[in-house]
Amino acid sequence: MSKLRFTVQTLAFVAFTLALSSLAHAQATRTWVSGIGDDANPCSRTAPCKTFAGAISKTFINGEIDVLDPGGYGTLTITKSITIDGGTGSGWASVLASGTNGFNINIPVSANDPLRQVILKHISINGTGSSGTIGTRTGINGINFTQGSALIVQDCQIFNFTTNGIVVAVGANANLKVNNTSIESIGGDGIHMGTTAGQVVAKIESNQIQDCGGDAIEAAGLVRAGVRNTVLSHITDSGIKTSGNDNIVNADDLFVSYCGTGLKSNNGGTPSHIRVSDSIIAQNGTGVSTALGGTIDSVQGNSLTGLNGVDGSFSSTQVKQ
Repeated sequence: MSKLRFTVQTLAFVAFTLALSSLAHAQATRTWVSGIGDDANPCSRTAPCKTFAGAISKTFINGEIDVLDPGGYGTLTITKSITIDGGTGSGWASVLASGTNGFNINIPVSANDPLRQVILKHISINGTGSSGTIGTRTGINGINFTQGSALIVQDCQIFNFTTNGIVVAVGANANLKVNNTSIESIGGDGIHMGTTAGQVVAKIESNQIQDCGGDAIEAAGLVRAGVRNTVLSHITDSGIKTSGNDNIVNADDLFVSYCGTGLKSNNGGTPSHIRVSDSIIAQNGTGVSTALGGTIDSVQGNSLTGLNGVDGSFSSTQVKQ
C-alpha cells in the first residue's frame, strides 16, 4: 500500500513539474497586441492579443509587449517586470481608465524578478468619463506605483484624472524617471511622490505639466529629485512643492508660470530644500515661498523679480564657480 502511495505521489509531482514547465514555455519574451487581435491567441506577431491584460500573462518576466497599431488596449495591473511600448509612426496605444487607475504597478520582492522594473513608452492614458458623462473625468490616477524598484515613463500622454497623473507611494527605495511626457487636466498633482522608508530617487526631464488642481510636482517625503527642462503651467497650488520630511529637489531650466505659487518648500520636521538655476518663474500668484519652513536657493540665472503678484525671496543666492 505504501509503495502504491509513493508511486502516486511521484506521478503527481512529475505532472506538476511538467505543468509548470509547460507554463514557462508558453510565455514569450516579446508579445504583441492589435486592435483586431484576440486574447485567446498566443500573442505572437502574426496572432496578436487584443489587450495588455491578455498579453501580460503570456509574457515572461522582464519581457516586452509591443503594439502593432493604434487602439484601446485596456487598463492593467502589473505585478512583474515588463516593458510596454505603445508604438510610433502611425499612432500610439491608448488606455481609457473610466472610474479606475490607468496602470497599477505592484511588484512584490521576488528572487525570480530582481529588477522589479516597469517601462511604459508611447502610451496615451486617458481618465475621461464614460458615455453619458460629457465633460467629466472619472479616472483616479494615471499611473499608481505602490511597490517595485523602478518606473520609467517615456513619451507618454497622461490626462483627465481626478487625483494624480503619476503617484509614487512606495514603502521602500524606488527610482522614477519621467521623460518627454505631457501631464494635464489633473484634479490633484501631476506627479506626486513619497515613501515611508528609504528614498524615492527621481529624474524628471523634458516634460510639460499643466492644468492641475494641486501641484505640478510634489515631493512628499524622503525624495531626491532632479527636474530639468520642464514647463509647469496653470497649476492651482504650486509648480514644485516639498512637503513631509527630508526632500531635496534640484531644478534647472524650468518655465514656471500661472501657478498659485511657483516654488514652495515646506518643512515637515527634517528640513527640505529646493535648489533652482537658469529658470523663469513668472506670472504666478507668488513666485517662491518658504513661509512653512524649508529653503529655496537660487544657484544662478533665475528670472524672478517683478514678474509675479508677489515675488517672495530666495533663502540664499549662490553663484556657480
